[in-house]
Amino acid sequence: MEGRCTGYPRFCTFLLRSTTTIVVYYKPLTLTFQTGLFSSTVATFIALSYPNLQQDPNVTTQLLLAQILQQLSNTTTGTGVASIQSPFVPPTSVVFINSVWFLSLVLSLTCALMATLLQQWARRYLQIVQRKYAPLHHARIHEYFSQGARRFYISEFVEVLPVLLLLSVFLFFAGLVVFAFRSNHIVAYFTLAIVGLCTLSYIALTLMQLIFHDCPYQTPLTPVLRFFVQTISLSFFSVLYHVVKQLHKCWSRVGADMVKSLDQQKNKAMSLSENIISKLENSAEPLSIDMYKNLLIRTLHWLNEDHELEEFVAGIPGLYESEAFPTYNDGDVQRNIRPVLAVLPGLTSSHAPLPWNIIQLAQRAFTSRLPKSVQQRRTRACLMALYYIPGAIRDVLAPYAAGKHYCLEILPLLNSPESLEIIDELWDTPNDDVALSVRCAAAVVAAFMITPPSSTLDNFVTPGVGFIWDDITGKQFLAKRLRVGDDGVTPQYHPHCDSARLRNIVRFVTDIKDMLPYMNTQWWTSDNASSIRRERLALFDPRHTEKYRIGDGTFDQHGNRASPVFLPAAQQDLITLTLEILARDPVADAVPSQREAFHDAYKQVAQVISTQAREQARKQALEQALAQSLAQTQLPTFVLENLARKQALVADILEMVQRALKPVLQTLATDNHNLVPGGK
Repeated sequence: MEGRCTGYPRFCTFLLRSTTTIVVYYKPLTLTFQTGLFSSTVATFIALSYPNLQQDPNVTTQLLLAQILQQLSNTTTGTGVASIQSPFVPPTSVVFINSVWFLSLVLSLTCALMATLLQQWARRYLQIVQRKYAPLHHARIHEYFSQGARRFYISEFVEVLPVLLLLSVFLFFAGLVVFAFRSNHIVAYFTLAIVGLCTLSYIALTLMQLIFHDCPYQTPLTPVLRFFVQTISLSFFSVLYHVVKQLHKCWSRVGADMVKSLDQQKNKAMSLSENIISKLENSAEPLSIDMYKNLLIRTLHWLNEDHELEEFVAGIPGLYESEAFPTYNDGDVQRNIRPVLAVLPGLTSSHAPLPWNIIQLAQRAFTSRLPKSVQQRRTRACLMALYYIPGAIRDVLAPYAAGKHYCLEILPLLNSPESLEIIDELWDTPNDDVALSVRCAAAVVAAFMITPPSSTLDNFVTPGVGFIWDDITGKQFLAKRLRVGDDGVTPQYHPHCDSARLRNIVRFVTDIKDMLPYMNTQWWTSDNASSIRRERLALFDPRHTEKYRIGDGTFDQHGNRASPVFLPAAQQDLITLTLEILARDPVADAVPSQREAFHDAYKQVAQVISTQAREQARKQALEQALAQSLAQTQLPTFVLENLARKQALVADILEMVQRALKPVLQTLATDNHNLVPGGK
């Protein structure tokens, strides 16, 4: 797997394990306790209200005493006795209060009973399906009882319980308000305000998920209300669709576009049978790139241990290549996830950017006492991730371009067999930014092997550490790197001589020349070419200051990572600093054949840049001219102006390459003017 399949499962598994996952279990025992507590509360209020349904015995006693007194008085006076006792009729408010409270008590007790039954049913189900059977028998039993649970609507039965409890609570609130009005109006109005506020809040919680599908709030009434809304929508659009269709068919008074639009609305409302969870999942499908970025940033903030960071970076290649992220409209395989990976910050426990967090993790694995297999796995995961984070290889190679002693910071990239294996594995990748990073890294590793910084390595590297140029893998890599022509013949010169160094430069320039026809050529053809140049200077200028060379800000990130022009600017600066690394070693004693090969490679890459830019400029100018319906006489002038503008940008790129190769050009006493095709 290694996080490379279409759904990047390894990366998602790590995210699910790293984030705070909220899992909602329906627990009948908890509901039983809640309904029991609520029932006891209702019963307490009923005990206060129920006596009001009958006549107070004290009142009856008082009436009887009054009647006896009246009889005695009437006997003395000789008058008749009239009964003063009338039949007792409880007030309407008292009847209402007791009715709703008794109903509330019955519903809550019923809910508790049903929750207890559900708990018993769930325990029985688990006892059956969790027994130890043979795998095939276990799957058959599990599926049999799962189908039974679905056939008898056990999940719908569970959903009824919160509805009963909700109804019971609202009945209790209704009786409570009336009960308060019988006692004191001030208390009653205060109670009514609180109950009204709770009711409005509940209504808002019920409706919010119907409006915002990502809202976590839901009540038992939300699915019911959603069903009615969908039913009404379906009925309305179905009737309207058939009416409009008949009008269009009979009298053509309605356009076909309206009929088609109503048909789409009807089909959208027809998804009544779709599961609510499925609808919410579908709503989450068109997540914006910003949401993915926020998710990744939050995940990085939670990482504290090396093994956690290892799992995160191991999923980056799979995330980059996942088919879940669409490609650009021009058919390029560059993924839209690239800008997200470019702006990922470093760990909260470290002030370094993410590429340096990754290279430091590989460094710790490189020097730790972990098992050999763990070291190799961790080093490989880290180095692989660096190629898939836009600008990461540029960031880790930039200090090395400022001084050879910075090789100590990136030894896992320069001096490990895993690095050579990854270079070979990713050499033919269709992603142009990854392919460019691989070629630059291959050239730098070869330069490190041809001219190792011996003084730095001898003074600071622990004795006993092996070096890649002594390993059979390193020797094979260097022999393949310095091979001349397609005949597979290895040159007959010492691997540490000037010819080998110049041959490495020739190979890198040739690699760039071969890549240019397949790369995104917006460097010189897009309308953002000037912005790309400014962004490239923002990357180039800081690393050529004295402060940078002495270590002040060497490991900081430069440039605007969120800018759309950062990626092409970083590619240009990566080529430049790679040439600077390759050109700082002497090549004065290179054999004549290598000198000629260098001249030819340089002229060819300049020719490819100029030719490709000219063709792209003409194509773009023609498209713009046709779009503006220009006259035929105006077309040549328009093309020439556009071509001149693009050629100026090409000249700037060639000047960048010449500046990087200046030591080599001066050593070989090359006429720079002759290296540009046509002397231009």
